[in-house]
Amino acid sequence: MCIAIRESSTEAALAAARRACAWADLVEFRADYIAGFDVKRLFREKPCPALFTLRARQEGGDYTGPERDRIASIIEAAHAGADFVDVEFSAGWKTVLENVEPAQMILSYHNFEETPEGLESRLDTMAASGAGILKIATRARRLADNARIACLLKHARARGLQVLALAMGRAGTPSRILGGLWGSWATFASLPGGESTAEGQVPADLLLKLYRFRDIGTRTRVYGVLGRPLGHSLSPQVHNAAFEAQRRDAVFIPLEAESVQDFVEFQRACRLSGCSVTIPFKEQVRAILRSVSATANQIGAVNTLAADGDGWHGENTDVDGFLRPLIGRLELSRMRSVVLGSGGAARAAVYALRSQGSSVCIVARNAERARSLAEDLQAECAPWEELRSIRWNLLVNATPVGMYPNVYESPLPPECLTGEWVYDLVYNPAETRLLKDAAGCGCKTITGLEMFLGQALRQQELWFGGQGPEEVMREELVRALATDH
Repeated sequence: MCIAIRESSTEAALAAARRACAWADLVEFRADYIAGFDVKRLFREKPCPALFTLRARQEGGDYTGPERDRIASIIEAAHAGADFVDVEFSAGWKTVLENVEPAQMILSYHNFEETPEGLESRLDTMAASGAGILKIATRARRLADNARIACLLKHARARGLQVLALAMGRAGTPSRILGGLWGSWATFASLPGGESTAEGQVPADLLLKLYRFRDIGTRTRVYGVLGRPLGHSLSPQVHNAAFEAQRRDAVFIPLEAESVQDFVEFQRACRLSGCSVTIPFKEQVRAILRSVSATANQIGAVNTLAADGDGWHGENTDVDGFLRPLIGRLELSRMRSVVLGSGGAARAAVYALRSQGSSVCIVARNAERARSLAEDLQAECAPWEELRSIRWNLLVNATPVGMYPNVYESPLPPECLTGEWVYDLVYNPAETRLLKDAAGCGCKTITGLEMFLGQALRQQELWFGGQGPEEVMREELVRALATDH
């Protein structure tokens, strides 16, 4: 693991490198951000193996001086004690290679726009240079771009090449976590609390503690959460904590996709053992399943995938998760419930409440979807404008309104909170604006944390045949929510 150091002075860069040694195998001094960098001091005082990079503006860096001086500085760094130096394939790499050992040189190619086809032929051309290490970094526009990186690394292994390959951007996160598994020579991480040098870099402490980067091997089973966007999701924290507590050789990663087909293309090259499904794919994902449970089929939404040979089996654990904090606390068969929303979460909530004998009225901005859902699950529906006049015992928010980062939003004004119980399925933040308003109006409240935990426990049971460690998962969820903002 290489931690990229972005500081404005030689002194600050060395101090950051000393901090980075707690996690890194290698640090990268990004000299293009260091004003008046002192090459000799950087490598005289380096606290661990170090890479020198002086990236020009046209290659995504901050250096604007003469190109001849830049190449001279790279060569000087190699002679001053840099373990590795980076030079772009589009630059004067031949001059560098004439003056440094091939094993010291990382020959790099960057594409900040896309992850194009034909990367294997570009790699073969770069390999002819004789450089010891080849680096290809592209921008991920979709989840399937990670599969292209995986295939590129497979090609490199077959040729016996040392290659560092990754996809930048949030969609490229899998390539940074699984790069070692796929054969990448290294992955780049940011210094915890420091500034990243490329979009999508994962802080080093998360890479090691949350994703257990050093423990990922050829037998590691890969799970993930499929959705878009995934900035709010705490599934990786909760499931990875369960894996670690039970000593499972498994990792749970974010899978931010542009479509279900994008996910399918990723899965073809990067086999997964299981997957959580969240907004907006809970209904769309049914189209790719080999089989589906009766509950998920009746609800019309899937939130859990389990590998079934070379296909997928779909389940819905939201029903169990939704009911978990209600059973034993409320007599649902005697209650009138209102569910806000008409998406996948709403479908699970309505199905769960109807299964317990509760009368349900669905209220959603999309009146057509609300009517369709009511017909499917034998519920009522009403226009949003009539919500103030509807009497209810239990109000369920199954919309994303109030979800981080929009924590000051609420689907309803306080004057509409006239019932007994309010249950917000949003779990991040733990106490939403809706729940705060509800408590202020004298309502009893239930947080989305309870549903999230319940459905995650059921997912662990589906994947492994036994319930996950509840207290570990609860503690991690509470901790993650407390530190997420």
